[in-house]
Amino acid sequence: MKKILFCIILIPTITAIYAEDVFDVNWSMGNLGYGINYSADKDSTMEITVSLINLIFEHQYINLGMEFTQAKYWFAFEFQNASENKATSKFSFLNATLYWDIPEYEYIVFGPFVSINYLFLNIPGEFDWNDYIFTGGLRFAFRLTGNAAFYNLNIVSSEIGYRNIMGKSNFYFSINTDLVLALLYWLR
Repeated sequence: MKKILFCIILIPTITAIYAEDVFDVNWSMGNLGYGINYSADKDSTMEITVSLINLIFEHQYINLGMEFTQAKYWFAFEFQNASENKATSKFSFLNATLYWDIPEYEYIVFGPFVSINYLFLNIPGEFDWNDYIFTGGLRFAFRLTGNAAFYNLNIVSSEIGYRNIMGKSNFYFSINTDLVLALLYWLR
């Protein structure tokens, strides 16, 4: 019994020490983005998004990264049916992205990604448990970060690929910048 208890205490300690040498952990205040969801039907949308507090974990050796976003605000409106002027506004609270950074450059991220957004709160104040967004494709980002840095400054990033919004397929394109840079530009 003492050996089992010793292993239960020792293994997580060794793993935690090893994880500091393997993973880069940093964060950002969030992103401000603009995106297009194009569909063959006449319900394509443009969206403006604001994400708050991004936590980023990236494996140093295989460049596999995971990003968690605390909250994301979505404002979307249809642009093909301008006469109906359908606009939606909502928050999502479960946002995760998995990506692979192929080129291994410190300031550039390029490679495939998948993301899921779930747990939506519509602006009237109702949770929509059936609403989800799944996105997959290629991501390109120019960022300022380093091995010693704890803040990830996303200068500009872009994503292109496939998006499934509640079972409806779309072609997706977005461009984002760091929230701090957007606020500095706005305040100048």
